[in-house]
Amino acid sequence: MSSAIFTTTTTTTTTTTTTTIVNSFTSPAISQSWDILQDTLSENLLFILNKISYIPGGQIILRYIKSSYQNDPIRSLFEYCLFIFALTYFFSSKKKENKSEFVKFSKKEIDELCAEWEPEPIISEIDQLENWKLKAIPEIIGHNGAHVKLNGFDETIVNLASQDFLNLNENKDIKTAAKTEIELAGVGACGPPNFYGTQDVHVRLEEDLANYLGTEQAIIYGQDFVTAGSVIPAFLKRGDLCVVDRNINLAIQKALIVSRADIEWFDHNDMVHLEQILTQLKPVLSKQKPIRRRFIITEGLFSNTGDIANLPQIVELKNKFKYRLFVDESLSIGVLGPTGKGLTEHYGISRDEVSITIGSMANSLASSGGFCVGVEPMIHHQRIQSNAYVFSASLPPYSAKVTSQAIKEILKTNTQTGKSKIITNLHQLTTFAYDSILKNLKNSPMTITSTPQSPMIHLTFSESYRSKLNLPLLYGNSIFVTTGKPSKRLNSFDDYLNVESFMLQKIVDYTLTNSKILITRSKLILEHENLPIVAPHLLININNGVSENDITKLVEVLPTAIEIVTKNINDEDEFFSLTDEIINY
Repeated sequence: MSSAIFTTTTTTTTTTTTTTIVNSFTSPAISQSWDILQDTLSENLLFILNKISYIPGGQIILRYIKSSYQNDPIRSLFEYCLFIFALTYFFSSKKKENKSEFVKFSKKEIDELCAEWEPEPIISEIDQLENWKLKAIPEIIGHNGAHVKLNGFDETIVNLASQDFLNLNENKDIKTAAKTEIELAGVGACGPPNFYGTQDVHVRLEEDLANYLGTEQAIIYGQDFVTAGSVIPAFLKRGDLCVVDRNINLAIQKALIVSRADIEWFDHNDMVHLEQILTQLKPVLSKQKPIRRRFIITEGLFSNTGDIANLPQIVELKNKFKYRLFVDESLSIGVLGPTGKGLTEHYGISRDEVSITIGSMANSLASSGGFCVGVEPMIHHQRIQSNAYVFSASLPPYSAKVTSQAIKEILKTNTQTGKSKIITNLHQLTTFAYDSILKNLKNSPMTITSTPQSPMIHLTFSESYRSKLNLPLLYGNSIFVTTGKPSKRLNSFDDYLNVESFMLQKIVDYTLTNSKILITRSKLILEHENLPIVAPHLLININNGVSENDITKLVEVLPTAIEIVTKNINDEDEFFSLTDEIINY
């Protein structure tokens, strides 16, 4: 019986490992053959190594081999074989595999196949029940303002569909500022802000916004819709907590999904429900270490309903339960407050109570892009962590210049009252319009849902009338509300929503035809919405370019338009009888 002993000896002066095989019972003939094989391999390897020295860079390879494997040529040969195998594997043509399965076509066959090929459409065809929405879009000829030319109309149309509430689109100084900046810097920044996309006008605008809203610093974004989607994920991550109003706009919905934070929803503007949720969460949060970041998220002036957030009570609750406050003031800045500084000025509350304020420059400021204002560390964090700021193109220079000029126009105040002249005029027109419409709709199946301070007046069918038609209270699904996670499936087409929206469009059309005044309706895309949406609304957007006479003319025609559209629609069957009219619109 034989046994083998393997002994490994490692020296301290070299990196060489010598393996000695000791076998006291191995025959002399086998041992002699093994020695001859080793010597032969060593000679051949030395010959190959000498040849390598003539190859460019060969000396480097030789130094590596000699220093690492000086006394172990077998290991060097094995490693060399592995290296050759790897090169052969990675650089061999994949086309050689299954070459026998390849079919070679003639030019004629290729042409025939190309002629037969029909590409899939990029988007699906519009259903005949939805095609009316495209046909109902008004086409403005020329510039957009308070009075416009519409395709199909010879007369000038009063425009109450625009969200340019201060009518700064038609301001001469605004136009001059835009023209001058375009001549100086062109129409694009051509780069992200952190590289070569920031110009002097961008820095000035950030200073103007911070000074105007009373904060330490401001940061601007090239697109207003992505502002929330970049700011919220920059501060909220998986495991953080946000308590959110259930009627927030689509941009915040998408931002919350991207952040992956835990979400608790409170009923729209319901402070009692908000306090209940915060009270229930308190004992759970107090036991968690480390402390989770937590925010209350709401809007200033809600785009879906037209009412304003109850900021005094929200501030009281956020201080009591130690939350930070995030407010989207896209519609309220330039509208609320004596100088248009938004929700905080409207209630007389310090802007410091709001940790993060975002807004749009595409509404009252007559420009484009979005912004965020607050303390310096919060703004600085966005410059290196906010996706839209780091990776997207900067705001066009002329848009920045226009916004700075718009702020100057807003700050032209009455010396006696200290209030902004154009903001005061907007408030007076809004109050006049709200009171006039409310008075003339007393016996109408429509009601106003927006607050008296909102220049975007929302009208919807009353609860009693919608109940007669068996219309649902909300459209869409509630998965995002109940689970905190968005539904994996898009909302499907809803016949009720489609027909109800069509009824509103008929009111818009009648008003346009008979008063030459253009109003609009809410145009949410159900597929895109993650939260349940309220019933569609008529929208009357008051702006400084119209007069009280224009509003009076609208108020005289609107009740008639509503009556004509609704008088023959009194139950569900009559409601769906509009389907043929929708198809033939």
